[in-house]
Amino acid sequence: MSIAKVARKLGMRRTMTPNQIVAYNVAKARAFRGWTQEQAAEELAPYLGAKLSGASFSALERSAWTVERIKQFSADDLLALSRGFDLPIGYFFTPPPPDFDAALHAPDAPMPGLDPIVLLDAILGRPDNIGHWQDELLAYASATAPPPQTKKEKPHVTPSDLPDRINPLVALRAKALLRNSFGDLETAKGVLERLAELAGTLDATASDDADGTRPGPKGQATRSARARQSALSPKPKR
Repeated sequence: MSIAKVARKLGMRRTMTPNQIVAYNVAKARAFRGWTQEQAAEELAPYLGAKLSGASFSALERSAWTVERIKQFSADDLLALSRGFDLPIGYFFTPPPPDFDAALHAPDAPMPGLDPIVLLDAILGRPDNIGHWQDELLAYASATAPPPQTKKEKPHVTPSDLPDRINPLVALRAKALLRNSFGDLETAKGVLERLAELAGTLDATASDDADGTRPGPKGQATRSARARQSALSPKPKR
């Protein structure tokens, strides 16, 4: 019996190495493209430099769930996967969704492993460490490659929008935080709108109290409670 099966029987959380997460996403990418394992091996062959056999490709995908022989992906392999499947390298490091309840295995992490957000932070960056990467991209985009030495060569491309390509990642992180706190974005929007209404109602109440135009404490408490209840009650969908 595999270690993973023993862990599940004992009620322990599954852990996945980064290589297992890549293997998991290779299977997802293949399904997304609608390819068989044979077709995927054909598409990847030019970028890997060799065609994987059916048995090798099957073992690669199975290694997401077994610990006996985990496929070790190199940087060359990751670039080949990105080019072959036409997906960003970061796609292959996306952990299974939280309801899968898989932790990230790392040498410095005792059982039950790390929160998978550690892997996403490494791929997407954090507000406190992404600035240096933006500076490097800006420097790359502002540099000019030397002219080719022969007619067969093409000059290296230096797109000016490289630093801006990080902006969608920042927006994605903000959406993820909202979804984690409130659920879907429409729900978050509704909650924030009701909070804004409540804040306006409380502000008006405070202004009335200061002007002396509100009734005594008993009436004030009743009306304030009604205002809060009205502001927080669900609004009908338009």
